[in-house]
Amino acid sequence: MNRTALATTLVLALLPHGGCSRNEETAGAPKAPAVSLSTPLSDPAKARDLPPPQTAAPAVTPRFVDVAKSLGIDFTYYNDEVPDRFYIPEIQGGGVAWIDFDLDGHLDLYLVNGCRLVDSDPDQTEFANQLFRNLGDGHFVNVTSLASSSDNRFGHGVSVGDFDADGFPDIYIANYGENGLLRNNGDGTFAHVGDRAGVADPLWGTSTLWVDIDADGLLDLYVANYTDWDPTRHELCLYDKAFGYCGPRDYNALPDRVFLNQGNGTFVEAAKRLGLSAPKGKALGVIALDLDNDLKAEIYVANDMCGNFLFTQSRPPMSQLVESNERMYVDLASVAGCAVSERGLEEASMGIACGDFDGNGFNDIFLTHFHQQKGTLYQNQGAGLQFLDASRRTKIARHTYDTLGFGTIALDYDRDGVLDLFMTNGHVLGSKHEISWMRPQLLRNDGDGDFADISAHCGPYFQKRLMGRAAAGGDFDNDGDLDLAISHLRDPIALLENRTETQRSFVGLELTTANRIPPVGGRVVVQQAGSTQMLPMMAGGSYLASSDRRLLFGLDDAPAELTVIVYWPSGRVDRLVNLQRNRYWLLCEGRPAIESSTP
Repeated sequence: MNRTALATTLVLALLPHGGCSRNEETAGAPKAPAVSLSTPLSDPAKARDLPPPQTAAPAVTPRFVDVAKSLGIDFTYYNDEVPDRFYIPEIQGGGVAWIDFDLDGHLDLYLVNGCRLVDSDPDQTEFANQLFRNLGDGHFVNVTSLASSSDNRFGHGVSVGDFDADGFPDIYIANYGENGLLRNNGDGTFAHVGDRAGVADPLWGTSTLWVDIDADGLLDLYVANYTDWDPTRHELCLYDKAFGYCGPRDYNALPDRVFLNQGNGTFVEAAKRLGLSAPKGKALGVIALDLDNDLKAEIYVANDMCGNFLFTQSRPPMSQLVESNERMYVDLASVAGCAVSERGLEEASMGIACGDFDGNGFNDIFLTHFHQQKGTLYQNQGAGLQFLDASRRTKIARHTYDTLGFGTIALDYDRDGVLDLFMTNGHVLGSKHEISWMRPQLLRNDGDGDFADISAHCGPYFQKRLMGRAAAGGDFDNDGDLDLAISHLRDPIALLENRTETQRSFVGLELTTANRIPPVGGRVVVQQAGSTQMLPMMAGGSYLASSDRRLLFGLDDAPAELTVIVYWPSGRVDRLVNLQRNRYWLLCEGRPAIESSTP
């Protein structure tokens, strides 16, 4: 197969069946196609000493402090990297999830681990996933054993959702091999029910999300899958005279899975029947939210060196160009302008962050991409699912061209009412290549159409070169700003406490319904003193991660009337006036707001 530099993108892959136990003896002799990077690799002795790019200090200086170890979180993802072997799963990374598993009002942290890829004991516990309980006093404690929450397969993605609607959040883990489902027993423990529920899929899963796909009032499951790599089809690729991991174009795509909740503890796979199946998808990220303001959630899938998918239930005029065959969903990404770049190139899409970055009332899509492809911002034109690639116009392209991004989060770090962007970065060539280590980034949105890289002002963590992977946002200390949990290869988990000082206030909102189904597809509008903000109710997003689903709005301190308007997927509109600031509120459809926490 002819390989170009563009074809050497992300290096994740997929094993079609089994868990960590694999027999390496049948692996074919590795091949070494001549592939080069488009730029020379850095001198290892110099790369770590290069200063970060300098930009003017923002009016509000961001301050993020890594407090993981001081708070009791000590964890490093085990990727079973073997020198000169270059098995693709080694560099995909492990997921992170925020979950209040015991309903005490404090977000706990679930961390996905790997295991030995070859000849691993299926009952091993040495490299199990870990659950850290938030004690609410500034400390976490590892309760994995007490909670029976481990999973001993080679793990990647994770999502949180209450599939049995008992009020306690459950956990789904996408693995290299059979996936896992942990049902929350409500007593501080979990039960492994993946096989019984019918969701222990053997395809190699990446990102995953919970959403009511068929609108029957039950929480369903979307699992993004990658490629058909396995040790028997293993090859090596050459980059600047050094071997490394091959890319996605060397392997076949695998279909994503959609598991419909039957309401009795079991699920039925229905991707093809629902129209949620498309050819050539090598999925790494997935998100569900309303992109055309019709209160129905679209499902957007980020694919690696293939066109991305935009599955919709809506029927705008452009959908007449697509043969739907009376299916519930159709893929409109190509005609909507969000399948490929503005130059028509298929990009290596990894992480996804969505929100109304330009303030026009419609949600946009941001994707992290491969080194020297740029991050891509698809701006929503607000006219029946139409997008434009605005990466260059907004200066995002110039800030991301020389990075390789994975996890990404939309957040308003300075509470100025516009969404900024955080990204984890790190290459995938292998540890022998110094270019593999990259700094994370924070891009500030000025509200007028431009983004600036302010990473140099964010604190010591942003000066480090790392191999970043998953990122999940969550306000673990309930102080009204978003903290970040980030996984790496070779380095411990980071918990970035947001200590940014600002005079502005906030209001935090958690939305729910009578049947305990998160109202994904809904949106919230906050109005104050002539300004308007909108945030969507989403599921999924980032890369291999599950974030805090509460919505955070930054507010002026001016004593102006605060109006909150909630657009529910049912079509109901609730209007709330003068909710007290600097509080979290629980909003249940059609009911008065309930204060849930105070900093």
